[in-house]
Order: sequence, then structure tokens, then C-alpha cells
Amino acid sequence: MDAKDIMDLLADITLKTGYPVPTNKNAIFKWAEQLSLPSKGNTYIYTGALYQLIPYINYTVKYLEIISDLPGGNALINLVKKVVKISPYYLSSIIKPNIKEINESESTLKNIAKLILKSNKDISYLYEDDLYSGVLLYDYGMDNYFQIHANRVFEKFKLKNVKKVITIDPHTTHVLREGYPRYVDKFDIEVINYLELLEENNADSEKQIDLTVTIHDPCYYSRYENIVDQPRKLLKSMGVKIKEAKRSGKNTFCCGGPLESFSPKFSGDIAKIRINQLVSESNIIITMCPICKANLSRVKPSNTNIIDISYVLSNNL
Repeated sequence: MDAKDIMDLLADITLKTGYPVPTNKNAIFKWAEQLSLPSKGNTYIYTGALYQLIPYINYTVKYLEIISDLPGGNALINLVKKVVKISPYYLSSIIKPNIKEINESESTLKNIAKLILKSNKDISYLYEDDLYSGVLLYDYGMDNYFQIHANRVFEKFKLKNVKKVITIDPHTTHVLREGYPRYVDKFDIEVINYLELLEENNADSEKQIDLTVTIHDPCYYSRYENIVDQPRKLLKSMGVKIKEAKRSGKNTFCCGGPLESFSPKFSGDIAKIRINQLVSESNIIITMCPICKANLSRVKPSNTNIIDISYVLSNNL
């Protein structure tokens, strides 16, 4: 498949819907309604919709794998682009994500929100204004598209009187700290990641967990945002034993996730290398990024568990 066709398709869908893949918009914020999070305040949880999008991305990647093996793959992508121009919401009625994956996404988000609320009760949520951050457009160098989308997100922030956001994944954290100040005029939102927040307010947990794990460090956390020690301190405070992989911390190894839209097979090959590095230390792998978890899960051995860190920190294994 032609990479440019894929990039253009992602950009078109993002600008028309606010998300990079066709999505049921209610699925973005349904999890928060169950917690009765307020919709007005100064400090907001901003998910950037990444955890919520994973079931839709997984469904899309399966079909990209099939299309990539077809001689007319590019023609099919171009057909989808035409459909998007007419009615992008039509595609969302076709995509049927796995219900189990949706439930896991919602459970993870509720875990994270409850952890944040323990540190700060005065937290609000954006609900229908919790748009995707646009990080793929930024990563792929689609600057014009990214600037348009980022300014739309910033407009939503200003309408909600957002002063500070708490981010929950490495991609959203990094693009708000690096990309938005470069492309959004007068971007003045304070950005803190929830793991940084939890570590600042952390005390040794009364409940200790007898668990030995290895950690997969997301590239953006470890290489750019210096979020390496925080998750380890939080886990160790609960009695969790950590066996470091050969490539860890700032020397981490990519999960292959960023390539899944262009070349699912190549992405999977990278994930296999990484999963072998991790399982050599433990068959319980802690992730902190929904993209990393999704990509590693596609190639993990059957006796291996990949767990988002929020499940451990919230005693919800």
C-alpha cells in the first residue's frame, strides 16, 4: 500500500470527525459518565481518546493486513477516501470493534481516573470535547493538517476554561508538551502526566502485592519525557519486584506500533523482537501505553500476561 494514501486517509478522517479512525463518538466518553465526573473546572483529565480508540484501531489493522496482500489494495484505500469525503460517519457503522476490548479500555480509564482522584478530588472531564490529540499527524510530518486539528483542540480547551490537563498516555503527553507550543499560538495549558502526579503524592501502599514483572518503557515516556523512575517507584512502593529487560529505560526498544497503519507485518516483526526481550525476564509485562499494549498483545505467547500499569496501581488485577 502507498504510505501517502494511508496518511491522507488518516488526516481526512481526523479533520472531519476529530478522530483518526471511524469511531462511535459516545464510546469516547461513556466510561466517565459512570464516575459522574464534573464537566466544568480548571483541571481536566485529557485522554486524547487513545485508550478508547484501540478497539477501533485493532479492527482497522486487521483489514489493513488483508488489503496489503491484495493487488488492488491502493484502489480500495482510494475508495475509502472517497467515502470519507461524502460521509465519514458511514464508516463508523461498518467497523465493529471487539466488545471485550471496549470493556477493557473503559476499565483501564476508570482505574486511571480513580487513581487521579485519590491525588486530587477537584478534577473535571471534557466528555464530548475529549478529542484526539492529533499525534499521528504530528509524528508523520503532516504539519498543515496537524496545525488545523491542534488549534481545534485548543479552542475546545479555551471554551471549557481549561488551565491544566492531566494526560494519561505517552503520545498525548509528548505532543501537548512539544507539538502544541510550536503550532498553536499562545498555547498556555499546563500539562502533567498522571504517573508524574501519582509519584509526587505517593506514599508506600498498605496493600503489598507479591508480583514479579518486567516493564516495557514506551519510547515517548523514556526517551523524551523522562518518565522512567516514576512508574518504578510506584510499583516498588506496593512491593512489586521488577526484573529489567535487556533494553529498558532510556534504552528501551520500540513496540513497532507506529508502523501498524503502513505495514502491519513489519510492525508485527518489530513487536516479536521486543516481546522476546521482555518474556526472557518475566511472563508478566507491564505497559503504560495503549498502543504498546495492543501491538505487543498481537504477538505475545499464550502464557504471557500484558497488563496496563493502572491495574496494578489500583489493586485491580
